[in-house]
Amino acid sequence: MRMPAPAHAAQSGADFEKIVAGAFRKARWRVRRHPAAGDMRADLVVDDGARKYIVAVKFAAEGRRDRLIPLLSQAILQAQALARLFPERAAPLAVAAARRVPDSVADHIMQFAERHAPKVAVGIIDGEGFRAFRGPGLDGLNAKPSAHRASPVVPPQRLPDLFSDLNQWMLKILIGQHLPASLIEIPREPIRNASQLAKAAKVSVMSASRLVNQLTDRGFLDKSSQHLQVVRVEELLEWWASSNREAAKEIPAHWILKAGKDQLVAAVRKYSSGRIHNQPRCCLGLFSAADALGLGFVRGASAHVYLESLTLDALSRLGLATGRSGPPDVTVRMPANPEAVFRPRVLADNVPVSDVLQVWLDVSSHPARGKEQAREIQRRVLKPLFGKQR
Repeated sequence: MRMPAPAHAAQSGADFEKIVAGAFRKARWRVRRHPAAGDMRADLVVDDGARKYIVAVKFAAEGRRDRLIPLLSQAILQAQALARLFPERAAPLAVAAARRVPDSVADHIMQFAERHAPKVAVGIIDGEGFRAFRGPGLDGLNAKPSAHRASPVVPPQRLPDLFSDLNQWMLKILIGQHLPASLIEIPREPIRNASQLAKAAKVSVMSASRLVNQLTDRGFLDKSSQHLQVVRVEELLEWWASSNREAAKEIPAHWILKAGKDQLVAAVRKYSSGRIHNQPRCCLGLFSAADALGLGFVRGASAHVYLESLTLDALSRLGLATGRSGPPDVTVRMPANPEAVFRPRVLADNVPVSDVLQVWLDVSSHPARGKEQAREIQRRVLKPLFGKQR
């Protein structure tokens, strides 16, 4: 089932609303455009008699991951809010659209949605007839790419294997043995082999063995040591930072009610003190974390918070809202490597804070004086590690 829309036919969000509406009508769904939901209006409400979705459609001119993922995140939040306000029972459906969406980008976005919003139906469409939907009853809307784009979809590799999520967590355990406990929370014990690393990290022995073999093959382990001793640390961290540049997606957010300069610290402390089942993990990040760790160097830097998954409830309990115009009060980061971010976080005055290695990795490539902050952390904390060479 394909939409015969040429690439030039869809030039705006309104055009893509029509494409989505047409796809549902063709599949014999009832479609309503711009119905009211409280004081808001939905893009579409679709109904096949058994299911009803309230739809938010977001459009980007370019089908790039860094353009579409933030838009899809906004669409998810908007669709969830509309579903709450809508007078009829309807499930949220978020749709991201662009004039052309490469297959690899679509696959990456679906993985992102599965990780961060598994209970929300999502769709990806483009102006060349491509459609991919995930959600109950939506499989019939999918359309294969045009012939010139058809190719086996290979899951994208976000980072080199050495820097997978669990590998980063295990690397922090190995390197963090030489860092203060106030700056990184890890198991503190001698680690002689892969089995002991697996036990400390609470991962499979196979995963730990694979990392140890990779480090050995690349010359990052001291073969003469009785313990797993990482060497050439400066080179490893530089490679790690380079590979980590796309390890999080950022969503601009604003305070629902502003309450002073320490509002983010207070909000994260209050959020983390709650005992809510399956609450997404949260911690301060980047410059905000550097300040909390006593390593802050850049004044007036943007505020950042890590949130494991983007939900209206989590944002609300932090006192944040998305979708407003103007410079953000807080940037919400959703990590692609959540275990490496949240397992070694530390508590500073009862506030969860990114560990010092994560802060260094994150600020190293940040355009707003990030290199200066990274150099300060390197000078004060990491420099002793760099003496461990081969």
